[in-house]
Amino acid sequence: MGEKFHTLEERMKILSEGTKYDSCNSTTVCHTWTPDGRCIQLYKTLLTNRCSGECLYCPNRAGREVTCASLQPEEIVKITWDFYRRNAIEGLFLSSGVIGDPEHTSQRQLEVLKALRGSGFAGYIHVRLMPGVPRDLIREVSLYANKFGVNAETTCQSRYDEICPNFDYGNDILRRMGWTYDAVRRRRQEVRYGESIVGANDTQFVVGATDEPDREIIETIDRFRGRYGLRRPFFMSFDPVPGTPLADGKASPLWREVRLYQVSYLLKDYGMRYRDLDTVLDDRGFLPDEDPKLVLARLNRDAFPVDVNTASYAELIRVPGIGPRTASRIVRCRPILDYPTLATMGVVLKRARPFLVVAGHRQADLEA
Repeated sequence: MGEKFHTLEERMKILSEGTKYDSCNSTTVCHTWTPDGRCIQLYKTLLTNRCSGECLYCPNRAGREVTCASLQPEEIVKITWDFYRRNAIEGLFLSSGVIGDPEHTSQRQLEVLKALRGSGFAGYIHVRLMPGVPRDLIREVSLYANKFGVNAETTCQSRYDEICPNFDYGNDILRRMGWTYDAVRRRRQEVRYGESIVGANDTQFVVGATDEPDREIIETIDRFRGRYGLRRPFFMSFDPVPGTPLADGKASPLWREVRLYQVSYLLKDYGMRYRDLDTVLDDRGFLPDEDPKLVLARLNRDAFPVDVNTASYAELIRVPGIGPRTASRIVRCRPILDYPTLATMGVVLKRARPFLVVAGHRQADLEA
């Protein structure tokens, strides 16, 4: 369907909904996490939902009948500032359909970034780059964006060929992920005291589009962390879109997306490797619908309970209900004499009690 006249509000709505496969929902605002773990709200939009890509799952794929809309770079800048000044957002998430070719698309995205930063915008900027983006543009984006990257979508070349026939996984995705990592490392070496923009690279997986098991996704994340310095993967549960080649496919349950996020935190924040999580998976390589950290603790009962006043940091972070920052607080503030003190430090007692000893007392056990 051709692009007809729409008001600014109508175009904003169309393009926010069009980011469905680039974020966690189809509303105007999405969330991301800063390096210190703070969750922030971003205005999210596409430059355009018109796309030359033929990704089989995507509502914006070339040739599909869709209401087309676009925003000019200056319009995105104005909208972002308007939201930002009203404290409705703390930054921008910017993606796009492929406008002709990846280079032209990335240049248009770069126009938005330069105009925002040039006008004094100090908020957070997250950019979803196009498969096949040129290396020099990745380098330029790294000067302005807090987070950026290319979507991997899936785990390997053969699976990628199934769903993205006009891009090449090795060249358009993996090589660009390597260039992104190079740009991030170079930027970190160049950054001066007081500068706030030190980028991080990310990617996204469409979970269930090719029937890949969770084991394959977890192994891929672990490999990407080592090879490309992947900071945080994002996940989008596959949901069949009418009018696409995968319209008759089976939707992936949302809980699977949640469990993969939890696993990604274990890999990044807890120092685990994908082999540490093998026991959590079923015979087919899929996660159960249960917190993987809790499952691991139950499978390793011999390691518990731990005494909060003598346990190491590494032992404490394995306790359900205790995260890295909370474990650090416990180590700094010992001795700890009661459970209410733990609660004030951030321990989720409902989950942690069966795995802890406090001042010689154990309030509950696993059997209970």
